[in-house]
Amino acid sequence: GSGTRSKVLLAQRTTATIMEKLKTFKTRYETERGLRQNVEGDINSLRPLLDNLTLHRSDLEMQFESLKEEMIDLKKNHEEEMKLLHTQSSGDVNVEVNAAPGEDLLKKLNAMRQEYENIIQKNREEVESWYESKMEEVSQQVHSSGQELESSNQQISELRREYQSLEIELQSQISMVGSLQSNLEDTERRYNMQLQQIQGMIGPLEEELASIRCEMESQNEEYKMLLGIKTRLEQEIAQYRALLEEGQQDIRYVLSH
Repeated sequence: GSGTRSKVLLAQRTTATIMEKLKTFKTRYETERGLRQNVEGDINSLRPLLDNLTLHRSDLEMQFESLKEEMIDLKKNHEEEMKLLHTQSSGDVNVEVNAAPGEDLLKKLNAMRQEYENIIQKNREEVESWYESKMEEVSQQVHSSGQELESSNQQISELRREYQSLEIELQSQISMVGSLQSNLEDTERRYNMQLQQIQGMIGPLEEELASIRCEMESQNEEYKMLLGIKTRLEQEIAQYRALLEEGQQDIRYVLSH
């Protein structure tokens, strides 16, 4: 009579509590799934940019190597002309005096080469420093994400233990709520499995996104560095050509006297 009615009311209250817990599980599940989709969307949007940046970088590296080879050829031609100038100037005092500008030209070339090497070394040091700082930043982000994930897992474990306690209490109630209990248990297990799967996927996706962003920033800096070197090489080649033209005029002057 009254005892059975009290048990039914208690079972109904317990069932309502469990339904509220399941609602909380469902909300957490939807949130985690949305986070995963956002991370995947970020990765998919960044991949084309990364591929395009990689292509530009490869093209710039090819141009850089071509300019280096051209500079080497120009330097070689200049050295050969300087040797010819010194050979033809032997035995002639006046010609030796006129050949003096060639020595100044060689000093200028050496100074330009030293300046170029200093710029390359400076750029290399800046890139290495930037890379190390980014790696430290990414490591800190990964550590922070790991702590947040651990806290989330602890909360889920507490909710699971609480649910199990409610389940034991529910099983002691009258048979009218037995079928509902079974349905609730199946729903809880399904949500827990889906929630664990999504949480297992979010971590690697966040790490991949951080890695792609870091790589894009690194390649962007390298691209800017190579573009700067390419511009400087073009300027140096123009200076080499101008100096070579001056050297050729000196040679013609020597040959004509």
